Amino acid sequence: MITDNETNTVYFSNLVPEDFPDPFKELNRIIESAGFTVRLLAETYDYYCRDYMPVQVAENDFVQFVFRPKAYFEPKQYPEITNPVLVGLMNNLDAPRYSPLILDGGNVIKAKHKVIITDRVLKDNMYQFGSEVDIVTQLEKDLRCQVIIIPEYPNELTGHADGLIRFIDDNTVFINDTYGEPEKEWLRKFLGVLAENALLHIKLPCPMAGTQISAEGLYLNYLHVENLVIVPQFRMKEDKKALQTFHEIFGSKYTVIPFNARWISKYGGVLNCASWTTKNS
Repeated sequence: MITDNETNTVYFSNLVPEDFPDPFKELNRIIESAGFTVRLLAETYDYYCRDYMPVQVAENDFVQFVFRPKAYFEPKQYPEITNPVLVGLMNNLDAPRYSPLILDGGNVIKAKHKVIITDRVLKDNMYQFGSEVDIVTQLEKDLRCQVIIIPEYPNELTGHADGLIRFIDDNTVFINDTYGEPEKEWLRKFLGVLAENALLHIKLPCPMAGTQISAEGLYLNYLHVENLVIVPQFRMKEDKKALQTFHEIFGSKYTVIPFNARWISKYGGVLNCASWTTKNS
């Protein structure tokens, strides 16, 4: 898999600079000042381009999953569904391989030799595959690596993994602070999967309000491109602790920069959701 620290190009929906010119200008400045390329995706209808864009497996190998999110099943939300095939054509992107699986990019958490995906992918594809084994087999064929399935968070609309976990390296992950976690059974299963796969975990603060709409307080949804880590800040008391943790983990080899992300978090995702990072030659 192409991991975050191998990427060098950051894409955003063309809607982001239109609707948030000042935050985007500053974000663009941070990324380009670090020596990386920023590009905009035309023909998008949703800020969170991570979800509908393909997953990069190798430098010239992208796999496009079926973008059919349950979050947009209401008729009034249909206009917000982006067609990734059209985006690829309109932006002259390399043609991907196509998978029959329904899967959002925000539900694919990558390390070099493994990925983590929530069991939402099993629920969404059971009707066409018939068994969990067949679905995981197809995933491993598409992604060409080990697939680890974690339980999706109860009553969370997207069912994505990028609000729950993030690889630091192949053997270590960030997770949200579990202190006071109300969903005890979910937590037991979640930590059980980590233990079964010998994954060490480091906790980040997660002072979210508990709504299904705002992602304010979700620090692990940071933007990572090669040696640059942009840490979301929310004007919360936990900002300092979260930033300190990032400096402790990444500070010796990466540039860690805080960035106010309240403007995008109120729509349900943060910086990882709002970006699509790739390795381009």
